[in-house]
Parts: sequence; C-alpha cells; structure tokens
Amino acid sequence: MDPDQQDDFTSTPFHASHAVENKPSIWKKLGGGSLSISIIVHAILLAIGVVWIFQIIPAQEPKVDFMPKGGGGGSAGVKEVSNKKQRATMTTPNMPRMAAKGVASSFTLPEPDAASSMSSVGSLSSGGLSGGLGGSGSGGGRGDGHGTGFGSGMGPGLGGGAAGSVSPFGLVNPNANALVGEFYDTKQDTKRKPTDITPEKLGDLIQDFTRSWNDRILEKYYKAPQKLYLTKLFIPTMSANEAPKAYKCENEVEPSRWMAIYRGNVIAPKTGKFRFVGAGDDILMVRFNRKTVFDWGYTFGSMGGYSRRDRSKIYEVLSTGKGDKEAERNVRSQFPTRPGSNPISYEYPSTGIWNKALHGLGVGPEFDVTAGTTYPIEILISELPGGLFGAALMIEEVGATYQKAPNGSPILPIFRTDGSQPAPAKGECPPYDPQGPIWKAAGGSTKDI
Repeated sequence: MDPDQQDDFTSTPFHASHAVENKPSIWKKLGGGSLSISIIVHAILLAIGVVWIFQIIPAQEPKVDFMPKGGGGGSAGVKEVSNKKQRATMTTPNMPRMAAKGVASSFTLPEPDAASSMSSVGSLSSGGLSGGLGGSGSGGGRGDGHGTGFGSGMGPGLGGGAAGSVSPFGLVNPNANALVGEFYDTKQDTKRKPTDITPEKLGDLIQDFTRSWNDRILEKYYKAPQKLYLTKLFIPTMSANEAPKAYKCENEVEPSRWMAIYRGNVIAPKTGKFRFVGAGDDILMVRFNRKTVFDWGYTFGSMGGYSRRDRSKIYEVLSTGKGDKEAERNVRSQFPTRPGSNPISYEYPSTGIWNKALHGLGVGPEFDVTAGTTYPIEILISELPGGLFGAALMIEEVGATYQKAPNGSPILPIFRTDGSQPAPAKGECPPYDPQGPIWKAAGGSTKDI
C-alpha cells in the first residue's frame, strides 16, 4: 500500500459512535422498516376507499308516511307494522287491458272499480277489504275513520271479501241503494244440529218456499248473523265456499246446501216492458212485484228436486211446447216461463259450460213497469251439492236495440241499483253492457209495499 494513502487513511480519526450507528437495530432485524411502509400504504388505501364509498351512496330521501297512525271510533289505532303491510300490498301494478284492432263498436269493457283495483289490500285479513283506506276501529273513513267508505273494525266498510277482494255476494256496508241479503244453511238447525236435508230435499224446500216466499218456512234453519247488501248479482264461477266466507260463517257452514235471499224495493228507471235474463249454478229465482218471473239454473227452483234429473225434458217442453207428460204438467203449472215463449235462452262464447249444461242464460217472461214507481223484488240463489257456484242476473228491455255477441245474442246490462261495475271476472260469466239503466233501491222491506 502507498504510504501516502496510508497516511490519508490513518489521518481520519475513527470514533466508536460510527460503529454503533452502522450496527442493525432489533426493530430493523424484525423487518420494522418494511412493516411501517406496509401499514402506511394500507392506511392510505383504506382512507381512499372510505371516501369513495360515501361519494357513491346517495343521500336518503326524507320518508313521507301517507298512512294514518290510527282512526275510527274503536280501539287505540293501527300499529305501525300494519301500516307497513298495507303500503306493501297497495303497490299493485295497473290492471292489464285488452283491445281489438279494427273493430268499430260502442260496446266497451268497463274499467275496474276502485274496490276491485285494490284487491290485494283485502289479503290483509280473511274478511276482504278490512284494513281500511285510512284508519281502523269502528269507523270506516278515508283517513280520519269517521266516514263510511272503505274501512274495517267494528263499523261499516267494504268487507266480506272473496279470495281477498270485494265479495260479489254483497257488501257489509248497509247501503241505502242495495238489496238486503240473508244467508241460510239448511244442513243444520238454529241450534247447529244436523238436519236430514239432501240436495234433492233442498230443491223441494225451495219449491215450497217460493210458492209464498214466506220466511216462516225457513225459521228452523241456521241463519248467518251477518247481513250483506247487494247492488248487482254478477258472480263468475267460483268456489261455493265464497258464499259462507262473504257472510262470515265459513267456520260454521260447509259450502253446500246453502241459500241466500236478497230483498228490497226498486224504482223503475223508465216505463216499458222488461224481462230478466240470467242463470244460476245451481238455482237462481226472482220474484218481482209479488210474482215469480224468473227461474233458470241446473235445478229449477219452481219444480223441486225433480227438475235436476229431467232438465233436458223440461227444456224440450219450453222450446217446443210439448214432450214428456210429467214435464209438461210441471212446466205449465209452476214454471214462470211458459211453453212457446220466444226466446227461451241466450248463449255466449264466454259461457261455454252454461251453454252446454243449461242452454245458456234463460230468458224470463215479460213484465210491465212505470217510471218512478216502486216495486218489491226478491232474489234467491242456492248451491245444492257444493263445488262451484256462479250466477248472473241481467235485464232486457223488450224492443230495445243492443250490441250483439258474435253468435247474435244481445249483450245486456246487469240488473243493478247503483252505477258501480263488477270486478274483472276470472270465472265463467256473460259479457255485459256497462251503460244499462239503474233500478235505484228505495230502501225499506218488501213488506212495506
């Protein structure tokens, strides 16, 4: 080594502190340097992530609760959980509509009414629309519980639902523009003990009852405490259990061998000749102005149990004026539609089962009315063996012009006491003209006239 270089080297003093600084510390031996860097990097990434999340989450809109906290005149009010369920069920989509292109016609399908459009609300209870559109308790209002609109609790409302919707068997609201309905179960007496009534015996009972329409004949049978109020009879084919459900006695009544009678007084909308058109599965009968003027179904109520077995023979007598001797005798002595009446029935494309089994909807005899005059009316429907039930009662003005079905049968208005339309049908039923006359109910009992 060069001496000068050695001098240069040895001329710089060496301190012990230098040796200590160059020696690795325990922190560095444990990887402290890289760990610090990693922690700092992750902290930065976490901060960036938090900022990004808060930027993409939108600010929550202020919640506006349109449902009332209570109402009515009964109990303390509706719980918040009930309000949430009502809000959830009321968000139903609009009803689908169908239209035919290139068809010129004044006949239109009716819009669903307010009650039927909200059928999902009825699913909140077994009684139909029983949550109320504004409050519960004994009031039934639209918000404050003091009105008589949609509601529930102990007061009037639009209850008595069929399959969670407004029941076509009638409303629980005592409407002044409605006929009053009472429900009987002939399988049990007033003490709920079984009777010996069979489907055929019920036919005989109805025959006996409709000779006078006297309630004393039915006094020994179970009568539902609930009354219903009917503005139109238009019941598409459905389970026969919907009747006891509507009258709130489904836990006490099996869905067979029941009957319902609707009574009231109606005011004729115009002077002229009219006739009822309709069908009942199993029985539909009408007495107007103290006279039986309609009887058409699987069983003819005027003829008792006999008629179910020999229905084809009865139709032969009605359409031709002659046939089976026993059928001739029964038709001529009891049946409201006499042989030779024209027409006997109307068939429609939408009533395939009724066309096959009943020759369509029966046409009753003509009767005269004077505008503004009040007439008593009674309507009887009944199901004998159980299963399915359906009924429709239309009104035809003799000599009037109506839209025609493809097969030529007239599209008639429903006999009704107010301007409401039936809910969209899911079962078999005839088409109808939504613009027909309104036979306004006069209130009171049929005994008042």
